[in-house]
Amino acid sequence: MSPRSLEQTLDGVHALLLDVDDTIVDTQEAMVVAGTHAAAAVWPHRTEEHRAMAQRYYDDPERWFPRYASGDVPFEVMRAGRLAEVAAAFGVEVPGEAHRSYEEAYAPAFRSAQRLFPDVPDLLDAAEGERLPVALLTNSALAPTRVKLEALELVERFDVVVTTDTLGFGKPDPRVYLEACRLLGAEPGRVVCIGDNLEWDVLGAEAAGLRAVWLDRDGRGTSEPVASVRGLDELTAVLDRRFGPPGTDR
Repeated sequence: MSPRSLEQTLDGVHALLLDVDDTIVDTQEAMVVAGTHAAAAVWPHRTEEHRAMAQRYYDDPERWFPRYASGDVPFEVMRAGRLAEVAAAFGVEVPGEAHRSYEEAYAPAFRSAQRLFPDVPDLLDAAEGERLPVALLTNSALAPTRVKLEALELVERFDVVVTTDTLGFGKPDPRVYLEACRLLGAEPGRVVCIGDNLEWDVLGAEAAGLRAVWLDRDGRGTSEPVASVRGLDELTAVLDRRFGPPGTDR
């Protein structure tokens, strides 16, 4: 089966549903920068390894984050599990008060490291100009999501933000996509979900009855028959072609 073209995927769309992490914000770099500061606070004697520790925390080889997203473990347990895995991988102990020290160093560094991908503003402007509602659907919790939006001055930009706190679990459970559509007041078949995670943002969304576009910034490619883009500017271009420039009577 051939994938839909972008034009087909966006035809008759009533709303956009955007992922957050590594879709509109560079969460990987923010987490690695913040994690480097946090690792230095917990294991100051391992100077040369702090960034590698932070990268491993982000990579999450034991898949603690998907377990949190599915509702199997609480947020705090997920964070502690990832920290313990890093310690084991680098042959260090988790000292007493490590979790508090890690979080106290991590939080301010994470906030200051937030960066919006440069192709996001034009997409939001194009959607706003055509009165297409844009919602956020993320497997992160509400608190860190708000930190990102506040740091980027985007809190007022999105009326609908669905996090794992909303229903107690996240993507790819079909109910979270449908809840986002309900809050948007749009039929699932008229909503396009856009994100960098093929399983969560595309296959899960399509299984729930939405349309979807995979954001493949690194050009990895897939054998799945899905619509894909290398950047959000490709979506913006299609919206501009489809709708044309805003009229003067708007």
